[in-house]
Amino acid sequence: MKSAYLATFLLLAICNSATADTHPQLTSKFIVQGGTFLPRVDFKAGVDASAIIENPDFDLEGQLGVSNKDTLISGNFDWRFTPKWSAHLQYFEVGRSGTAVLQEDVDFGDVIFEQGSSVSAGTNTNVLRTFVGREFSKKENSSYGVGAGLHRLSVNLSLSGDIIVNGVQEVNQTRAVGTTAPLPNIGAWYAWSPSPEWLLSARTDWLAASIGDYSGGLLNMAVGVDYQLSKHLGIGAKYQLIRLSLDVDKPEWTGNVELEYQGAYIYLSANWG
Repeated sequence: MKSAYLATFLLLAICNSATADTHPQLTSKFIVQGGTFLPRVDFKAGVDASAIIENPDFDLEGQLGVSNKDTLISGNFDWRFTPKWSAHLQYFEVGRSGTAVLQEDVDFGDVIFEQGSSVSAGTNTNVLRTFVGREFSKKENSSYGVGAGLHRLSVNLSLSGDIIVNGVQEVNQTRAVGTTAPLPNIGAWYAWSPSPEWLLSARTDWLAASIGDYSGGLLNMAVGVDYQLSKHLGIGAKYQLIRLSLDVDKPEWTGNVELEYQGAYIYLSANWG
C-alpha cells in the first residue's frame, strides 16, 4: 500500500515537467467538497478493568457481527488565506451496529460477555482533520508543500447482552465506553494539472505521539483526480486510507482502539475567490 502511494508521488513529479494551464483549484481562495465515502472498515478495541490487567482486543466485525463495509457522508473545506499558506478541514462520522452469537468469551472491562450468548454491539466514530500548510511550488500548474495539523478522534462503544460479574451471571446488561482524543500530525501534498479541466493529487499525514492520557499513531493518505465541469463546479474521486491506533489511560476507559477505513471517496466540489 505504501509503495503504491510512493509510486503515485513519483509519477506526478515526473509528469510535472510538462507545460500546462492552471486548474481552478490551484488558485481559488475557497474550495468545498462534499460526497460519499465508501470504506472497508476494520475496528478492534480493548477495555481493561485496570491499567494492570491486559484484556485481549475484540474484533467488532469478526466477533460481534458488525458489517465491515459502510457508506457515509464526508466533507472537506480548504481556505487559501495567503498565496502560500492554506488551512484545511476534513470531517466524517459513522455509526454502526450488529448482533451475533459469541463464539468465544469477550472481556469488557470488569465483566465478561459469555461464549454462546447473543450480544448486540454499537459504535459511533467521528474524525475531524485540521491542517495548516505552506506551499513551495513555483509553477502555475502544480502545488506542493508541507504542514502540520491535528486529528480529533471521538469514539463511543457499547455492548449489550448477558454478562458475568464476579462469577455471577446477569441478564440483559449494557456496558459502554467513550473518549475524544487529539492526535497531532505532520503532512505533505502534491498536485499537478495537465490541463484546465484535470487535476491529479496526492497527500499524506502521519505521526506517532503521546498527549496526556493518550498515545497513538495515525496514517491518513489519499490519491485522486478532479475534473472541472465549469468555472466554479467540479467532480472528483479519491482513494483514501485512514489508519488510527490509540491507547487510552483514563478512569472511564483504560484500553485501546485500532481502526482503519479505506475505500473510494466520490464528491462534488465548488471553488471561488
